[in-house]
Amino acid sequence: MNPSTYETVSAMIAPALFLTATASLIVSTTNRMGRIIDRIRKLIELGNQLAQGVAALDFPEVRLAHIETLLANLQGRNRRILVTVSELYLAFGAFVGTSLAIAIDSATGRHFDGLPTFFAVTGVLLLLLASMNLVAEVRIATRTNHIEVEFYHELNRKRREKAEPKS
Repeated sequence: MNPSTYETVSAMIAPALFLTATASLIVSTTNRMGRIIDRIRKLIELGNQLAQGVAALDFPEVRLAHIETLLANLQGRNRRILVTVSELYLAFGAFVGTSLAIAIDSATGRHFDGLPTFFAVTGVLLLLLASMNLVAEVRIATRTNHIEVEFYHELNRKRREKAEPKS
């Protein structure tokens, strides 16, 4: 391998760090998406059981309203995750494009100097956007957890009120 070929191959490998980081985020983000989808399905099933009177739980009307709130939050999270996964896959493609553009630039005698930089900057920007979306999704998840804890406390208050003897 002559020095310029070696330099080209070395430069083509450089985006691998970004590829690895992006792939890791893709895996964890798609796992999050799967958990959101599972939770949506579980809540819909519970909501159907409550609406049909099949589930033997107290305060079914209150629970149905709570399920509606949770489903709205989960749909928001799901939309956010969908955008994030799309950004991550595009970033992954941009980093692959960076590597390919380095090879093309080298093979054509450096006639496409800006192409590798364009792909690299695009990938980094997409990775930044995806990270920002993940932060927003985590904030929604945290808010949803707070709603669930507050609902638990509300149910307990209702149970205590119901159990208190009326004078």
